[in-house]
Amino acid sequence: MSLAQSGEPLRLADGRVVYPGGNVNDAEQPRAVIEQDTPRVVNVRRRISDLPATPRQMNAIGAVLAYALYGLDVEDIAEAIGTTIDRIEKIKACDPYKQMHDAVVRTVLDSETDVVRELISKNARTAAQVMVDALQAGTRADRMAAARDVLDRSGHRPADVVEHRHRMDGGLVIEVVRRDAVNVPTIDMGGV
Repeated sequence: MSLAQSGEPLRLADGRVVYPGGNVNDAEQPRAVIEQDTPRVVNVRRRISDLPATPRQMNAIGAVLAYALYGLDVEDIAEAIGTTIDRIEKIKACDPYKQMHDAVVRTVLDSETDVVRELISKNARTAAQVMVDALQAGTRADRMAAARDVLDRSGHRPADVVEHRHRMDGGLVIEVVRRDAVNVPTIDMGGV
């Protein structure tokens, strides 16, 4: 049994399910079956009681959310739904809208991330071989870049150098100096 990730419902030992919004329901079964050859999809059977607002309010929130995610601005959404710009702005400012927006965006991003990770994982060996080939052939600059990348990825990255200067003059002054920093932060504790 794996731990629930951020944004996923939490299944308690007694079978109850706690959703990110705080709603608690009796034991439920997952709606989607996960195949080994397909991207990982986790759908949980939810109920109307899980919605962050009443179904009537959710109809308006859902319509505004769909148009907003499609890329329409507030004026176009108001025209499409047949309401005022002020009402659209109030809907977009309410907590249930924000909860639904975050859930939809998180689901899309998680799905895309899984696809990208799978693609990278499938091609990691080929990418590593290209890196080694570049290390053995090509111009000197290509070989140097490949060598640096191979060393970095194998754990032989050079240490980051941070220089610390300490001075005691009636108090404590700590200066952090980084070679790439333009502004040097200073903590002056003169009166302590």
